[in-house]
Amino acid sequence: MEQVKYSAAECAAWVSGDWKKSATNFPIRGISHDTRTLTPGDVYIAIKGATHDGHNFVTQAAEKGAAGIIVEKEFPNVEIPQMVVSDTMAALWALAAGVRSRWAGTVIGITGSVGKTTVKELIASVLAQKGTVAKTLGNWNNDIGLPLSMLAADRNADFFVFELGMNHPGEIAPLAGLLKPDWAVITEIGKAHIEFFQGLDGIAEEKASLLAYADNALLDETSEWVELFRSKCKGRIVTFGSEPFTFIPPLPGEHMIRNSRRAAALGLALGLSPEAIQTGLSSFQSAPMRWERTLHNGIVFINDAYNANPLSMRAALATFAQLPCEGRRFAVLGGMRELGVQGEAEHRELGQFVDALKLDSVITIGAAGAQIGCDSIAGLEKTAAADILRTHLRAGDMVLFKASRGERLETVLEELKTKI
Repeated sequence: MEQVKYSAAECAAWVSGDWKKSATNFPIRGISHDTRTLTPGDVYIAIKGATHDGHNFVTQAAEKGAAGIIVEKEFPNVEIPQMVVSDTMAALWALAAGVRSRWAGTVIGITGSVGKTTVKELIASVLAQKGTVAKTLGNWNNDIGLPLSMLAADRNADFFVFELGMNHPGEIAPLAGLLKPDWAVITEIGKAHIEFFQGLDGIAEEKASLLAYADNALLDETSEWVELFRSKCKGRIVTFGSEPFTFIPPLPGEHMIRNSRRAAALGLALGLSPEAIQTGLSSFQSAPMRWERTLHNGIVFINDAYNANPLSMRAALATFAQLPCEGRRFAVLGGMRELGVQGEAEHRELGQFVDALKLDSVITIGAAGAQIGCDSIAGLEKTAAADILRTHLRAGDMVLFKASRGERLETVLEELKTKI
């Protein structure tokens, strides 16, 4: 039987609410905002989103075995415990703050423009050599994802490793205030979401907001933003530059070396030996669609299509160009989103970078991909791209897929694998 995470009484205390239709302090196995993934014993919290109102799925939640519901209006015909609150988002955050107050382990918060999920997974793998680790579910790092990840965590873990994401100014500080990290880690700063910021300075300032809420900060002394980051720290600062010791990163690429340095430096600061840290690095498993390498009929496919910005595009392409390859290298590229007025220029500059790599073939997908402007088969529909690849690929070739999340470039790979 799945472990009971909370009692109804402590949840009510955290939210300052009361359960209706319940005379008992019933067990709660989890908190869910999505009836598609809700399991019996979870409490369903009805969140109003931009396109969907969770209150429309309350009956469905009850039918799937929800232990109770947290809602903004009473549902008289739903015969399970109900807590009626004025704002379910505020209630979600109150629940997360409540469970945070019960954690005794070390809490690490991670933010940055690129590599958050990879660094989170690297750090979690390293720290697992010393104790139990709870971590962000997937990339649930926003105002809904972070509290839900915190609520899903084993409250008795030795380490808690969570990433904090943002799209707009002012979003990191509230997340950091909720998480209250013991350690802050900032990854590379780049032009992700720059559409909503006044240049890279604005992005760096936003990411630096995390540092004011952490007791300790791990800083890359080679970063051009290191002095800004120092000025925001409230507690102890630990710096790293080159490798803190000689280690072997789990995946290729300069960016992976830099990501691994963060995990290694933090591991040393938390008392792990170099040998234990290397074991953790070697045990790393990349998240789906992040340099996800598969072999199909002798062809190597690298699915790095979870997301993209100018910095991560260059890192992935440069690494891909240097990989040993028996055959030819093909890159399938889509557009980079949320670049605002800089979008056209950034895509054009990326095209020049791609041409300099002299890959064997490049295919760009859709109107956004066509803006890359390199020597390529440009602006194809996904099915057409899959057909061209099917015709030309042979054993020994390698194919990289890279684009922003909204481009859903992985569908080209999925279709292609059904045809070869």
